[in-house]
Amino acid sequence: MSQHVTFPSWIGLLFVGSVGWLGAGPSSDVRGESEHQAMYRYRIDFATFLGGSEWEEAREVIVLADGSILVGGQTSSEDFPVTNGVVQPKYRGEPAGTGHGGLYGGDMFLTRFSSNGTRFIASTYFGGSRQERSVYGMVLDHQGNVVFSTATRSSDLQTTRGVYQPKYGGGQADMMAAKISPDLKRLLWCTYVGKEGNDWCRGGITLDRKDNVYIIGRTASSDFSTSARAYQRAQRGQGDAVVVKLTPDGSRLLWATRVGGSDVEIIIGARVDHEGNVHLGGHTWSNDFPVTSGAPQTSFGGGKADAFLAGLSADGSRLLYSTYLGGRANEFGEHRIALLGDGSVLFTGSVGSSDFPTTPGTLQRELRGSGDGFLTKLSAGRDRFTFSTLLGGSGANEFYLMPTVDDKGNIFIVGSSGSKDFPVTANALQKTFAGGKTDGVLAVVSADGSKLIYATYLGGSGDELIRGVALGPRAEIYLVGRTNSQDFPLTPGGAQTKAGGKVDAFLVKLAPTP
Repeated sequence: MSQHVTFPSWIGLLFVGSVGWLGAGPSSDVRGESEHQAMYRYRIDFATFLGGSEWEEAREVIVLADGSILVGGQTSSEDFPVTNGVVQPKYRGEPAGTGHGGLYGGDMFLTRFSSNGTRFIASTYFGGSRQERSVYGMVLDHQGNVVFSTATRSSDLQTTRGVYQPKYGGGQADMMAAKISPDLKRLLWCTYVGKEGNDWCRGGITLDRKDNVYIIGRTASSDFSTSARAYQRAQRGQGDAVVVKLTPDGSRLLWATRVGGSDVEIIIGARVDHEGNVHLGGHTWSNDFPVTSGAPQTSFGGGKADAFLAGLSADGSRLLYSTYLGGRANEFGEHRIALLGDGSVLFTGSVGSSDFPTTPGTLQRELRGSGDGFLTKLSAGRDRFTFSTLLGGSGANEFYLMPTVDDKGNIFIVGSSGSKDFPVTANALQKTFAGGKTDGVLAVVSADGSKLIYATYLGGSGDELIRGVALGPRAEIYLVGRTNSQDFPLTPGGAQTKAGGKVDAFLVKLAPTP
């Protein structure tokens, strides 16, 4: 694909082919770089909008075996780009303008791009007549089918025969999960998960080695279905965190349990290890959240909310470990956690506490703005934070998601920043804050949390948020999120080269460059 990247005028740089950044010259690009930073330098391979005339956000991204890219998100546009023969070719959600695009109205979408970003291979809506939130969790089973989940307010989803819960449970929202063929043309199954209260799938979905499906989130339903040997069956607070395990065909509940204290909890990410144990990350408003002895932080930090990390046994009957993570103000975990090969867990989110528990030798120990992001690693022994660091500038609106580890052990995180002094590195793609309330940010942190290897803004003169990241087989980076910038840095020849509406989703591929 031809690579003349159209950047806003505030950048004043032009990228051509694989030659590199023009203007200052290659030697000045690497000036001040460490040896590690020199290994992480990128150019935009392609960048494209994705959206109709209203509101879109992309949240999930997967690079498929053939190089095509699968993106999942939310749309409130009746003219969102769809392709022929897909599961749902027409918008079914509430009319645009019902309310904020992230809160009211909308269908989910799944879109598969060609490997060079120039065309839509397949694109479909998915939803009922009210609202579906963004695709909260999207994974592939062993056959390449797409499994995804969200929260829905629609009582008329296209559920399938023989599933665990074919009818809406009631209340403000239910969780739901579905499986679609790789070409997005066949709905294999779809089920609700919920009862009479508000059941919210915030953290998404994960699979184990047998393709059993784990749906995670929060329930406020007093009659929510739990299994006989569940760790916690009874409702303790206004909303408990919940884990639900279904068979690969969505037909049967294997187990379900609550995890919570006397206030509100929500799980925002989960991973299953090779023994079937389920590792969780989320946040809690409860000062009596169940923590285990020997945890790194056994007491509620204060404020209204702390983050937490926890683990459940493979049958959902035992709490293997649990710890708070927070200070005197508010901390929130963000989608999702990463489970490493040695059993340690990476967790990201937002920090409002000046006394957030950081560890010596990490890249930033003091809160710089009204809110910074955090990256924390829980040891495999669950008895300490291997490292815990902040990252941010002097502004606000900083938080991180999706910790993703490359083959060197370095950790990629994405999110947003409202700071004009966010600590970009000498090798950054975009060194200057572009405008609006926030720019998207991408950072690479060393495996021990001590070094910032790469950090860059990505945005135009409006507002951006990077919601998801995936790594390709040749160290490529795929980023998705939302933007309202007309001057977002696009490449010519992309699948959608003009903004469709008020807020569009985007897909950006970064390629490593010498």
